[in-house]
Amino acid sequence: MKISFQINTGEEIFLSPIKKSDEGEVNLYQLVDAEANPWMSLQLINNRFTITSQDSAISEDAEDLIIKLDKLVLEVIEAEQSGTENNELGQIQDIDPYDPEKIKVTPKQFNIRLIADMIDEGDIDLTPDFQRNLVWDSIQKSRLIESVLLRIPLPMFYFSEEAEGRITVVDGLQRLTTIKEFMDNKFPLKGLEYLKDSCEGRYYSGKNKDGSPNGKTGIESKYYRWFNQTQFSCNVIDPASPPKVKYDIFRRINTGGKPLNNQEIRNCLASKNLRDVLRRMANLLEFKIATDGSIKSVRMEDQEVALRFICFHRYYQKDYELNNYNGNMEASLDDLTDELGKLKRDDLEKYIVLFSNSMKNAEHLFGKYAFRKILPKHLEPSVPKQLINKALFVSFSVLLSKFDPKIITDNHKQQLLVEPLARRIETDEYLFYYLSYGTNGKANLQYIFDATETLIEEHLKY
Repeated sequence: MKISFQINTGEEIFLSPIKKSDEGEVNLYQLVDAEANPWMSLQLINNRFTITSQDSAISEDAEDLIIKLDKLVLEVIEAEQSGTENNELGQIQDIDPYDPEKIKVTPKQFNIRLIADMIDEGDIDLTPDFQRNLVWDSIQKSRLIESVLLRIPLPMFYFSEEAEGRITVVDGLQRLTTIKEFMDNKFPLKGLEYLKDSCEGRYYSGKNKDGSPNGKTGIESKYYRWFNQTQFSCNVIDPASPPKVKYDIFRRINTGGKPLNNQEIRNCLASKNLRDVLRRMANLLEFKIATDGSIKSVRMEDQEVALRFICFHRYYQKDYELNNYNGNMEASLDDLTDELGKLKRDDLEKYIVLFSNSMKNAEHLFGKYAFRKILPKHLEPSVPKQLINKALFVSFSVLLSKFDPKIITDNHKQQLLVEPLARRIETDEYLFYYLSYGTNGKANLQYIFDATETLIEEHLKY
């Protein structure tokens, strides 16, 4: 989550919001750069940011500044509602960019009936299960179908073709879903502008696929033929293109309305087996108990932390020093999504068991403080609980996954690690800093892993 400002040298600077949770006044934030240097102080009042101080180098026009801050406040509120801290600052560097010469995107024409058949046969997947409501209302759906009936060209579709020939929808999912639902007679047309007299209240067809009447009134035969003759213009990403291409294209064209976040994009492009495993991990009762229900499903935040668990469990199994992690979290999760998409369901389901073990162990050893950046003062009953810290979630979930929950429960008292963790964070200024800023950085995560592993070794019997 970043906001850009012009400074008096003519350059552009990117800042990220950090909440000042330890201040006396509530809802105080700072906008800081990649090195955590503060540039602006803000207070959130009635869902608007008020500037309390700012660096004189910022030279934004006052009106532009207000517009940017109003947009930022919506992102901040949504992020806090997700239940996790916003502390992933730092410049993102693409360590291994793909060769642009290897990009292969081919323009093609697809007939609407061919599209419907491919969906029915499972060659086009229309079931990415991101949780937020992206369903169009009946008027929006009807207006799209009216455009097709009027033979108005639809915006370009973007598909990604897999090696075995299956198609992933990169852009155009809602349009294709609406068209397929109409062809399946799932809704009548309503709220039309130009075809109200001839098509209002009508379905795609008055007959079932076997030709028998279904009791519905279909669109006139002229429009039925026109609809079935429709050709879609599509850009198809060739399977020989670098895997990062489809993520890059998705992010570049995904700008209308309320754009998908990174995990929602991965969910659209992930294999069905991986989507099912991540959903099952996020729905585990032990995960919900360990996190006290703090990590929400609305923007797939729960599945994103489950994917992080798999990612760093794999890194840690291969290399205890995390040398295989390059510090680019989003690119790593993108690559992992493609890599896991090649695995069979049985190979993925082992992560459900490991995740379950870690959640049970975390709940026993930390209780309501699991995965939270706590100081001794936060342990007082009257102090509100801290947000989930993703770096602590990754490190403790990975390290605790190897222990049998029964052994942990039988040999260790409840909340054994709460006070030791609070004392370590309070006395270790590096750990506190790495848990607060740039938590996706390679050095940061390595230090956090080392600190949490030391804590486990000092206090657990195994």
